[in-house]
Formats: sequence, C-alpha cells, structure tokens
Amino acid sequence: MSDANALNATRRTVELMALADGDPVDVVVIGGGITGAGVALDAVTRGLRVVLVEKHDLAFGTSRWSSKLVHGGLRYLATGNVGIARRSAVERGILMTRNAPHLVRAMPQLVPLLDSMGRGQRALVRAGFVAGDVLRRLAGTPSAILPGSPPDPAGAVLDLAPTVRRDGLDGGLLAYDGQLIDDARLVTAVARTAASYGARILTYAAASRVTGTSVRLTDQRSGESFDVSRAR
Repeated sequence: MSDANALNATRRTVELMALADGDPVDVVVIGGGITGAGVALDAVTRGLRVVLVEKHDLAFGTSRWSSKLVHGGLRYLATGNVGIARRSAVERGILMTRNAPHLVRAMPQLVPLLDSMGRGQRALVRAGFVAGDVLRRLAGTPSAILPGSPPDPAGAVLDLAPTVRRDGLDGGLLAYDGQLIDDARLVTAVARTAASYGARILTYAAASRVTGTSVRLTDQRSGESFDVSRAR
C-alpha cells in the first residue's frame, strides 16, 4: 500500500491537527458511504480541497447492507426510462471491466418455467431478458465479462437450482447481471482513491453546526471539537 492512499491512524491524526490549526477547505463531505466517497473523489479530482467526515467507520450504514446487485437498468425500462436504463448498463460495464473488476462478478438469474406459468408470463420474462442483453451490448460490455442470455438454458436449470420442483418443469430462462462481492470494500476502494488525490478521509469525526461557510467537527476518539471554514 502506498502512502498516498493509506488510511491509518497516523494520517488521521496529522490531518485532524492541520484542520484544527485552520487549514482552509473547499468542500466538506458528510457521510462515508458510497455516495460520500464518490462525491469526495469527484471533487478532489476537480482540484478542490476536500474533507470527508464520517461519524463511524466507512460504509457503516446503508452502503454495507445493500442488495449487492449492480444492475444494468432493466427495471427502468418497465417505466420507460430508456436513458437511465442505458446509463445504468454503461456504469455496470465500467465497474466490471475497469473500476472494480475484482469486486464485481456476473450473477446468474434463473426463472424456472413451470406449468403454472402461462404463455404471457413466459413471453414477458423472455422479453425482459432479451432487453437486458440489448442493454449490455449497447453498453459495450463483452460477453466474456457478462454473458448474454442463452436461448435455451434448459440443461442448466437443475445445475443452477438443484432443489427446484421437478413436476411440471419445462426448462427455464437465464440472464446475467452484476453482483458486488463486498459492497463495503468498494466504498473503501473509492475512499482510498480519493485520498490518493489528496482528499482528507476522516472516520470517527462527527459534523455539527453546519452552515454555508463552516462546520464544527468533533473527534469521536478524543472528544475535542473545532471549526472548519471554507476557503475564501
């Protein structure tokens, strides 16, 4: 691990002391989930002086209890949001091929075709899976990374779901989406990247008395408080 992106006690102490001594900042990001870490990374790479503060640890709340699904926007097609659907597919591809290929993998989604499913239901599921594959292609995500929907995965149904009911089973429909191996690790990776560009990532630091120009920070370890002001 390089010193530039290391998040440790020594760096935290040094950066807290610098802020307490009056170092000015441009942006204070409150919250160390994936949104906060992403905002910090975006801001620091635009040349702003950034401080991210989190009252607990990184990914303490929602960001470590997510569904872990990196979906390609298929659900947005149902409401006609084609643009958002395509953008979701593009972002999924970026995560899987460039930003976090070690943290996102292809996840099979199987719908067994049972005799209780009518033709209309089967056609709807099949159309959805085909639309999802179209989104994958439009996003430029290679099938080697995210397989397309096979036309007839009947032979794989029992392999993927060995406990599925056999009576009335008539094959299945298969599609793939993205799945996070560990959502908290993704947050940490983004935060460390922001730190490598110079952002100050401070955990166990609570924010209060927030105004348009200043915020009070309290070190949860020592109990000491001080004000951080926006650069003028």
